[in-house]
Parts: sequence; structure tokens; C-alpha cells
Amino acid sequence: MVRNQTVRVANLAVDLSCVIAALSLAGLWNDHDVFGLRHVVWTAFARIAIYCLVWILVAHRLGTYLVPLGRNTRQATQTGAETWAVTWGLAGLIDMQLLGSPGIGVWWALATGMFLLLSARVLLARTPLGVRSGLRPRVLVIGDCASARSLTTDPATERSMDLVGYVPFPGETGNHLPHLSRVGELPQIETLLADQQVDVAMVCPSDRAVTGDVHRVFRVCDEAGLGVQYFPSFLDLQHLHVSMTWAADRPGLAFQSLPNRSLSLLAKRTIDLVGAAVGIVALLPVFLACAAAVKLTSKGSIFYRQIRVGRNGQNFTCYKFRTMFVGAHALQDKLREKSVQDGPAFKIPKDPRITPVGRILRKFSLDELPQMFNVLLGDMSLVGPRPPIPSEVKNYTWWQRRRISVQPGLTCVWQVWGRNRVSFKRWVEMDLYYIDNWSLWLDLKLIAHTFRAVLMGTGM
Repeated sequence: MVRNQTVRVANLAVDLSCVIAALSLAGLWNDHDVFGLRHVVWTAFARIAIYCLVWILVAHRLGTYLVPLGRNTRQATQTGAETWAVTWGLAGLIDMQLLGSPGIGVWWALATGMFLLLSARVLLARTPLGVRSGLRPRVLVIGDCASARSLTTDPATERSMDLVGYVPFPGETGNHLPHLSRVGELPQIETLLADQQVDVAMVCPSDRAVTGDVHRVFRVCDEAGLGVQYFPSFLDLQHLHVSMTWAADRPGLAFQSLPNRSLSLLAKRTIDLVGAAVGIVALLPVFLACAAAVKLTSKGSIFYRQIRVGRNGQNFTCYKFRTMFVGAHALQDKLREKSVQDGPAFKIPKDPRITPVGRILRKFSLDELPQMFNVLLGDMSLVGPRPPIPSEVKNYTWWQRRRISVQPGLTCVWQVWGRNRVSFKRWVEMDLYYIDNWSLWLDLKLIAHTFRAVLMGTGM
């Protein structure tokens, strides 16, 4: 739509104005007393051109203007923040290479630019420009299934789209869309698109739709220059985030349990690195004391290395202070019947394989301190489901395997509130709750509660 393009251009103009304002506040026009006014003006316009050009290229690559502010303010704001972060980094490097000295306060530019761009988006979302008043695209629904019904009856869809009707695929009954008008049949799709002045085709095939018919719709819409939104019924999956992926030159769909919130994930990884590094330095006396206690009270190495299962089933070497006598692992099968933990996990009270010092280390979770090095290596996170051993994973049911779809952690919901008091089924449910409700705030709360759990000595 031409009108939609006008909105995008207006949003681009606002964003570029924020970029220029951020550079100005960061000292873009300073130093004219040192270099002369002419030099300052020339370099200022050169920097403006660099930053604006990089912003346009990055915004196109990240799809910054594909999500209207009024339809999904949160996603649009997040994408804008990512665009500015990438622009700041790339344009800053180009600036230093071409113009020498940065000439601006780079960190001040990052902070002010982020503030201005996010503030502009929040304000624009409340204006007619943001809510796209009178600019709703005319949408023809092609297909008849439960997915099409849920999409077309959602209030957000009704506010953002002008639904002109639907066209079923051959074999579909039309029972799911009684609230829409049936405007024709699939063989007349070319004529229908023109007669209804359609801007976007929302393709929602049911399981009865033939793949060849779906491909024909895509081809016809492409030839007509129309946008296509594809919502197949097989994507009606809970707890899965869907994104595009490529193998060689072939596009496909990638499914993952953890939403792809890149800024949040970057912040989580930053917290992991900083927290693990600070923890190792601050607890160095504790590390040394535990190592000395293990070495002096029993034969064997200080550290115990064990293969654990990480994200998406990838194995890694997990480090712990050794708490058992040498050769204790070979006795596990003989002690299996004494385990108080149901399911594939193994835990027994007063385990005879544990050394006296090891019992103290386990009680206060000190044996797990070396896993901070696993966090630094990227095998683990500070917060996440505890990493299982491969033999346990082999006995998981299909729904329990989802707990290894994310990066394992030092602490988790079970570590804080479950521990040895819950069944294995409840343990997995706690991990799935964490996966489905993950946020940085939840991570920080679990880290804080972990200190309480450690001081209480609930380990075994």
C-alpha cells in the first residue's frame, strides 16, 4: 500500500532525526575552536551521513519497519533498540577508519540515542501515525481452519486489518469462518484479488489443503505484487517459537522453546559472565579451602569431571569438587533400589559413597562452585534447569526432554523451592515453568533466593 509506505517513511524520518540529535548531544559540533568551523561542519555532515546510511541499511536488514508501532509496540521498540545498537557499533568503526578521531562521546551517543529512539517509539504508538488510523490493509483470508478462525476473531487483527472475506481451499467446508463472507472459490483467485482490491493475502490452509494449491496461491500473489502471510495449521504448537532458517540456499522453519529475544539473551549472557567472574574472584578463599579439604581427607583428584547433557542434547564436561570416594560411580546400580528420587534421577539419603567432607560440601552446595567455570565457557548459565547425565536423558519421556531445550544452569526453580522434597515429575514441571516464563527478572529473583537455600543447607 502506498499509504503504508508513507507511514514507514515518516517513521524513518523521525528515527533519523533522533540519530542526528543523539550525535549532536554527544559533541558532533564541538571543537570548532581547535580545528576551525569549516572542518567541524564538514566532519559533522560526514558523520551524519555515515550514521544515517548505516541506520537505513541495518533497519532494512533487521526489518525494523515491518512491524507497525500500533500493532506490536513492544516488538517494534525492541527492534528499534537492536537497530541502534548495531548502527552505533558499525558506524562508529567506519567513523574511526575514515575520519580518525571519533570526535564525539561514543558512549554518550549510545545512551542518548537509545533514550531518544525508544521515547519516540513510545510516543508515536499513541498517535494516529502509530495506530495507523485509516490505513488498515485489505486482507483476503485463503483457507478455512481453526487457525484462521482464531486469527480473524482476535481483536488485534480486527483493529489492524480490513478483512474482506475468505476463499476456502478445495475440500474445506467453511465451517470455521461463519463471521466472514465467502467471496469466491480458489480457481478464480486471480480475479478475486483484483476485484476485492486486496493488499495482503492471509493464507491459512487446513490439513485438507493440497500443497500444490498452496504453492499456486503464493505464485499468484507474487505475480500480483501482494504480500502473503502464511499461517498453516501445523504451526499450532504451544511453547515453540518459530523463526526462519536456511540450509544451503533453501529456506525453512526453525522451532525452539525459548523465545528469540536477542537483547534479553545478550543481557542474560552478560550477567552470566560478570556474575561468574566476580563469583570466582570473591569466593577464591572458599575455592582454596574446599580444594584443600578434599585433597587432605581422601585419595583422588580434587575435581570430579562428569559428562552432562546441555542445551539441545549437546554433551559437555561438568566440573565439581569431588565428594565421593574413588570408584563410587560403579556402585550406583547396586544402590539404585535405595534411591528416594523417583524417575531416572538418582538420590539416596546418607549415601555411603560420600566422604565426610563431601557431605558438608553437598549440604551447602559448595561442591558445585567449580561449575562457575562452565558458565564462563558457555556450557552453562547462572540460572537454568540442572544439567542431567546422559543415562537419565535416555529414560526421559517425550515431554520431559523439553527441559534440555535450553542452557542448563547453576540454580533453578527446583534448586530453590523443590530440591529433595518433590517427585521427578514435579521437578521437570518446575523446569518447564521456568522455560515458559523466563525473564531477566525471574533470573535475578532465583539468584537471590539461591543464597537463602545455600545458607539453609538443603542439599544432600
